Amino acid sequence: MLKRVVATGAGLVLACAVAACGSETADSSALPDPGASVAVTGSQSPSPSASTGLGVGAGADAGPMLQKLGAAIYTTSAPTSKSPAAGATGGDTESATASNPAGWGNPVAVENFDGALSSTWGKYDAPNSDPPRSEDQVTVSGGMMHLTGSVNSKLGKDVGAGVSYNKNLKYGRWEVRWRVDAGAGYGPVILLWPKNNEDWPTYGEIDFMEMGDPTRQQYGTYIHHGSDNNQIGHEWVKGDFTEWHTAAVDWLPDRVTYYMDGKKVWNVTPDMLKTGLPTETVMHLGIQLDQGCDEYMGCRNAQTPDKVVMDIDWVKVYQAP
Repeated sequence: MLKRVVATGAGLVLACAVAACGSETADSSALPDPGASVAVTGSQSPSPSASTGLGVGAGADAGPMLQKLGAAIYTTSAPTSKSPAAGATGGDTESATASNPAGWGNPVAVENFDGALSSTWGKYDAPNSDPPRSEDQVTVSGGMMHLTGSVNSKLGKDVGAGVSYNKNLKYGRWEVRWRVDAGAGYGPVILLWPKNNEDWPTYGEIDFMEMGDPTRQQYGTYIHHGSDNNQIGHEWVKGDFTEWHTAAVDWLPDRVTYYMDGKKVWNVTPDMLKTGLPTETVMHLGIQLDQGCDEYMGCRNAQTPDKVVMDIDWVKVYQAP
């Protein structure tokens, strides 16, 4: 069960709300069939080491390549691809199609994490919520943003992480270059969320990557809309998501289209959801690595690393033409 919690930064406040897979109001018949899949190929970019990133006890301004926890020092290896600049026509070759979509023009925002997080980002900070998240679990180093799930020594409990990118748009395209460590007890999510938390679920939610699989070999895509949280999901998207991939979504009045590495994996039209597509309000990007213990994401066990890290190489946002 995935939930949204309080965020800090950019004046944003997100209160808890049940959402996405496992929602008590979900139409279970519309959720993905584990036997179905859309396969995507892995990125050629090298994956960071298993000790990638470190979000425990470090703030978002942590820029050095080396991060320390107790007696251990962990290094972060950046992907070899060059993060795109605003208005650039290039980008890394593995995601050229998704990063340069025809007809969208130049991006209105690009984040490549070359320094501290910009003020547009807000960190979720609610360690006593369900799921628990701490702003300490979000760091930046090596040209990447890291969301870390681990036992936070300061809090004395297992927590996850989440951020919101508070550039709200009504219709557009969002792209995220990402990877995540394997490990039970943590589920990564990339989604669009209404500007005002109280507008959920009536004004919708668009999950363009939501994963419970601890081995990181498949994820689902979902869309929510309406006061009774109508939602549908698509067949599993399969690949090795411990390596780099680019997830993207187009949100338009007449369609919501999901992509992985430039390949269309699902297209939703208004007739497919009994309340139609979300059209009422602006939305913004959320990225989460949620801690949990349930049948969806499993529970932390002996095979789970001390730290499970979701790395974000870059984010691009386009306004609808």
